[in-house]
Parts: sequence; C-alpha cells; structure tokens
Amino acid sequence: MSGLLRAVDRILDGATLALLTALLLVVGAQIFARYVLNHSLFWSEELARYLFIYLVFLGAAIVLRREGHIQVSFFVEKFPPLLRRGVAMLADTLLLAFVGIVLIQSVRLAILVWTVPTAALLIPWTFVYLGILLGMAAMVLVMLGALWRHVTGRTDGGRAC
Repeated sequence: MSGLLRAVDRILDGATLALLTALLLVVGAQIFARYVLNHSLFWSEELARYLFIYLVFLGAAIVLRREGHIQVSFFVEKFPPLLRRGVAMLADTLLLAFVGIVLIQSVRLAILVWTVPTAALLIPWTFVYLGILLGMAAMVLVMLGALWRHVTGRTDGGRAC
C-alpha cells in the first residue's frame, strides 16, 4: 500500500502546484486586463473560483496525509500506547466514514448536474464537483492507509504506510 500512497502523494503535489500556478496566472491576467487594458475577462473570476475549489479539496488530502490538520491531543497523549492506538483507529474510522459519505454524495451530485452549464465558462457543473470527488477519493486512500498502519502496528513516517 505504501507504493500506492507515495504515487498518490506525487500526483497530489503535482496537481496542486499546477492548480496554484493556473490560479495565479488567471488572476494575474484578470488584473492586467482590467487595470492596464481597461477590459475585463468575463470568465476569469469563475475559473479562479473553480480552480480554488480543486486546490482546497486536493490540498486537504495532502494535509491529511501529512497529519497537518488541527488536533486536540492533550488527553490522548496521556493514555497508554494501546489505548492511544485504539483512539486513533476510532478517529480514523469515523473520519473515513464521513469522507466516504461526502464522496458518495459528490458522485451523486456530479451525475445530477451533468447537463447544467456554468454561467461564464459554459462547462457542465460536473467538472466543478469533480474537484470535491477527487479530493475525497484521495482522502479515502489516505485513511485506508492510516487504518492499515494502525492494524499492522507500523509507525513509519506520514499518515499511512
């Protein structure tokens, strides 16, 4: 499983870098067009918003993998190692259930809005919701890896094996 998660890491890192670069270019082009050319790029704000959605959800998967989310672990750190491991497994299982529900609902929503175009870009809303779907799918992989690590007792770096 570690090879798969490393590949997912590389893909997520590359995708978020590309998305951030595209976001900066789109916003920069809009600023240049509006203030220098005195012309507005009508599609740029919508595209920037959709790029940001992808960036947020894929970035959340990266942060989850690197255990960068805020945690209140004061009491858990006082537990004996076996209980600590059990609490971590419970928390990861609950998070996996939540992420799984969001993943399923994002698939349903993406299918539902396939024929509905966005206002400026005129692309199906499915492509917007695909960012949520991809981010949640990556989080499911990360959480499965974390649970596998807990079950096998591996403690190598990162969230999962």
